[in-house]
Amino acid sequence: MVLSACFFAITAGLIRFATREVHPFEAAFLRSFSGFLFMLPLVVGTGLGSFRIKRPKLHILRGIISGFGTLLWSSALALLPVGEAVALNFTAPLFATMMAPFILHEIVRFRRWLACGLGFLGVIIMLRPGLEVVSLGALLSIGSAAAIACNMIIIRIISQQDNARIVVLTFSFFTSLVSFVPAVFVWQTPSWTILGALVLCGLLATLAHLLLTRAMAIAEMTAIAPLDFVRLLFAAGIGFIWFSEVPDFWSALGAVIIAGSAVYIARHEAKAESKKS
Repeated sequence: MVLSACFFAITAGLIRFATREVHPFEAAFLRSFSGFLFMLPLVVGTGLGSFRIKRPKLHILRGIISGFGTLLWSSALALLPVGEAVALNFTAPLFATMMAPFILHEIVRFRRWLACGLGFLGVIIMLRPGLEVVSLGALLSIGSAAAIACNMIIIRIISQQDNARIVVLTFSFFTSLVSFVPAVFVWQTPSWTILGALVLCGLLATLAHLLLTRAMAIAEMTAIAPLDFVRLLFAAGIGFIWFSEVPDFWSALGAVIIAGSAVYIARHEAKAESKKS
């Protein structure tokens, strides 16, 4: 879980680095397509039977939403410090909790609603609307988080019938497809350094997904969910070391509140699932 969090943070840093030279849409496509190429042999190696998809329409819907979310995420990283972008992305579980009663017909009790409220309070602390102009990058990052929340909701449905590898593969395929179209209009030949960074980004993202899946398979979610908090620490460290980014007090406080509420929700949901089983 810690390695997964580390790799996810590094991919954010690599995208920020790449968008200094190429358009975010191009970076999103190259990262997604690289991830697809790395994931494909892992699925092929398990046999043709693993390609059977029982809910194709949901995979397509998820792919389209995730594709637009990836474009928003790359654009946000081009404008925001890495740590701030990652912190705002932690609002995804908050959005998912708000959607769950309406889509999954789940009962969301008071403590989870309270955690959501605290999480969005953290967003207000970070952005300080009225005192400062809310940046485009912040809005893009929050939009990306909303797309991730939709992704999370759909995964809860399709993962009950399709294996994890095919779920990751279809994600990479459709995000590549969706991001390819806008990337064509802003395309410029990347340098070998940037191309290498985005290929590495695709590899690390694939490994991060696989490590996360493995962590969930060998340990209880209640034990590993709090470890996702280290992703924020890794992101802040990468921002400081690679880009000399130092968050101010209010940004750091808001980030901790957002991440803390997201971790609480993940832990609470894991406990609820274990009681059901």
